[in-house]
Amino acid sequence: MIACRIEPKGQLEPEGEGLWRSTGSDPQFRLTRPGGGRLFPFRLAGGWVRIRADLTGLGATKPVPLLYVDDGSGFREEEAVRLELREEGGIDDLVHLPRRVRGLRLDPLAASGRFRLSQATLQPLPGPAAALAVARRLLGRLPKDERRLAPLLGRLARLASSRSPATLWRSFWESARPRPAVASYAAWIERVERPALPSPEAMRAALAGFRLRPRISIVMPVYNTPKPYLEAALASIRAQAYPDWELCLCDDASTAPHIAPMLEALAAEEPRVRLVRRPRNGGIVAASNDALKLATGDWLTLIDHDDTIPPHAFHAFVAALNQDPEIDFLYSDEDKITIHGERYEPFFKPDWSPETLEACMYTAHLALYRMDIVARIGAFRPECEGAQDYDFVLRYTEHARRVRHIPQVLYHWRAIPGSTAQAMDNKGYVVAAAIRALEDRARRTGGLGSVRPTAFAGSFHLRRPLTARPLVSIVIPTAGRDSEVGGRTVDLLAACLASIRETSTYEPIEIVAVDNGDLRPSTRAALERHGARSVTWDQPVFNVAAKMNLGARASTGAVLVFLNDDIEVISPDWIEAMLALLQIPGVGAVGPKLLFETGELQHVGVTVIDATPDHPRRSYPREDPGHFFSTAGNRNYLAVTGACVMVRREDFEAIGGFDEDFAVNYNDVDLCLRLRERGLRSVYCAEVELYHYESRNRARTVAADEQARFRARWAERIPQDPYYSEWFEALPPTFELDPARF
Repeated sequence: MIACRIEPKGQLEPEGEGLWRSTGSDPQFRLTRPGGGRLFPFRLAGGWVRIRADLTGLGATKPVPLLYVDDGSGFREEEAVRLELREEGGIDDLVHLPRRVRGLRLDPLAASGRFRLSQATLQPLPGPAAALAVARRLLGRLPKDERRLAPLLGRLARLASSRSPATLWRSFWESARPRPAVASYAAWIERVERPALPSPEAMRAALAGFRLRPRISIVMPVYNTPKPYLEAALASIRAQAYPDWELCLCDDASTAPHIAPMLEALAAEEPRVRLVRRPRNGGIVAASNDALKLATGDWLTLIDHDDTIPPHAFHAFVAALNQDPEIDFLYSDEDKITIHGERYEPFFKPDWSPETLEACMYTAHLALYRMDIVARIGAFRPECEGAQDYDFVLRYTEHARRVRHIPQVLYHWRAIPGSTAQAMDNKGYVVAAAIRALEDRARRTGGLGSVRPTAFAGSFHLRRPLTARPLVSIVIPTAGRDSEVGGRTVDLLAACLASIRETSTYEPIEIVAVDNGDLRPSTRAALERHGARSVTWDQPVFNVAAKMNLGARASTGAVLVFLNDDIEVISPDWIEAMLALLQIPGVGAVGPKLLFETGELQHVGVTVIDATPDHPRRSYPREDPGHFFSTAGNRNYLAVTGACVMVRREDFEAIGGFDEDFAVNYNDVDLCLRLRERGLRSVYCAEVELYHYESRNRARTVAADEQARFRARWAERIPQDPYYSEWFEALPPTFELDPARF
């Protein structure tokens, strides 16, 4: 038996002896020999091995262990195998290794979270021991009543009569081999993307029917690009099925000897290539601007000198423009590509999300920009060097009226050592440049309050100053009950009121509680003590939507906050932060980050998939960054929860308030969706945190009639959540690939 040394290699932070925290969606360990040296002796290679490890999740973390084996060609996604977890916790599985083993990698889970892992062992199994282990494994998979001798003999007799001994022997070994990790991105590429790719013949036929054939100007600054990567980038452009493009190259005074001859030969051979060479190195902004001066096209796109695009990329964009010529801005999904050409980490982006863009550069690649708007906003700005493309899209989208997301992976971002594709921390000046770009964005669009990075490099909190300080009416429907919080019994309403008054920094507020007419004297005393008043819902049938409407009518503020009575304020400036978002034109509802008492996530937005609302990343750790910062930064969703939602009174009254036919469930989501039909979007406010106590322990049941009513109203109007990819797990929504969907 070999005791392995467990070496963290990425997206991991130690928290104690054998305790770890994953800081992203791809944490990795290497399993190596104690004492260093080569990874494993040759005698390990080839044959069956029993792998055991004490991997267990902490809190809501659910390990999904994947084992990668490097046989000399690197760790490949398509070769990863999912390891079995025992019911009592830990890994105990059989793996068949290839003839050569150059390295082993263990990925404990596919999300952020906390877990325990302190030891792992490998036990090579010679032929008889392997056969016995496989037999035990197969026996353990049978129902208990089929493990007795008589049923087993009967099963073996039936198999022997239907198959040859050689076939049985082969099936015996194959049945024990771990299955590939079917939820891998490689599987998605094989099963979803590849069958949907248009053929060259189909693209030629479509091209013949295009009414619009715009010229696309590709801006590509080049500086000392390794030859294989530059060759791949240029080849991917020349392979485009859509022919009306021009490549505007600027060599930023490269010192690598292969650059100038390669680019000059390309320009001489390809008439669609325009080339300029700077006399001295000026950086990416100067080189990009020099390349931009060469552009004569109708549309602009940006491609880095070491990245690639698939052959149908431009064709997909122009097809969309032919469907809707009024589009001003298009962007696609993207992924990353290793130095060996393997694709990984797909970014399935949301549809147009203005507040998401102010939290991170989510549109990125590949994107098309109208050249007339580019001329209006100007070129790339030197003061934003490093985040010049982020600054550019922030300025550009202030003039774009129609935005279209193309839900196809049309860009492969090369991850090489030291690049931001590997980690934003590789270039610290990029974060500073992005902050400058966001500060300028804020000054142009309402004034600058503050911009600060989140705990995750690449995402930001932008806050504009309040243009007004309206009276905010906090409406709290309550049953006046007690509950256990922090190991003690508390009056929920009294605790909520104290939290608001003692923690909040925003002053012009009124609090209206909507009770059932049976508040205890001590609770009424709390109302008086905290300057709140109450109105009574005097109907015999419980209806929280009607109670909230009653509270809204009894209040006087221009802004309404509907708040559960089991909420405790964490962020003192919660009202200011939500108001800063609500005052943005086009925003109709704002909701905060809600945490369970344990600190795990309860609410970070609401998805609506198959006409079923749900909370993404529910029960993930508090520090979870989400899918490309979906938890860490402000983000647009179809809805936010009614446990804490802020709306303008005029918008609330314009749609008739909460629909009282949704007496218990879905009234909050329905409200947000009706606001959306008025052109108002919902925003999850990531920098505001509140505790939400009761819902963790309360069973989440939905009355059949409410579910049917919600489906009848919204199933056809929202067939697909525009902010959540169809390839992700739906119920619950985790932002993780769902193998059942492909």
